[in-house]
Amino acid sequence: MESCLATSENAEVGVLVLGGSSGRVEAGRCALLSAHGMTAMSIRWFGGPGQPPGICEVPLETFVSALDLLAATGVSRLAVLGLSKGAEAALMLACVEPRVQAVVALSPSSVVWANVGPGPDGVTVPYRSSWTWRGRPVPFASYPAQWPTEGPPTSFRAPQPMPPWGRRPGRASWTC
Repeated sequence: MESCLATSENAEVGVLVLGGSSGRVEAGRCALLSAHGMTAMSIRWFGGPGQPPGICEVPLETFVSALDLLAATGVSRLAVLGLSKGAEAALMLACVEPRVQAVVALSPSSVVWANVGPGPDGVTVPYRSSWTWRGRPVPFASYPAQWPTEGPPTSFRAPQPMPPWGRRPGRASWTC
């Protein structure tokens, strides 16, 4: 798995940095976080050897394994920073992985969207979940046949709310 690890001596916080649909390993963001006293790791989570070619049925366990590697550096707290589709992954990861104590979601979505690109089988349509957990697809919102042409961009309503297992007790702080 292609990755970048930027360490900081005596770091207490480890940050898993997830890029968006570009698939880029976020080395620059890792370096910035490291310069501010954190250990940061970014991974290629699709498009690499043995991975789905697109963001389709990506196992959330991929990120759990990355957290294991990050924790092995000796940090005592774990956070996830995600951009766009990576923010969606970061929020999902926080729902299933209790070690995640903080999420920074840059340009996130309020729903789990369908796949972007082909899955492990090379097929894009019919749409499927972007993520799986323990071998099962995470419930998702499919793309509408026609996007709304009037109203604000937020006029789309998901057909179903976030699944109940996706909620964790705790405090949330949002800054726009």
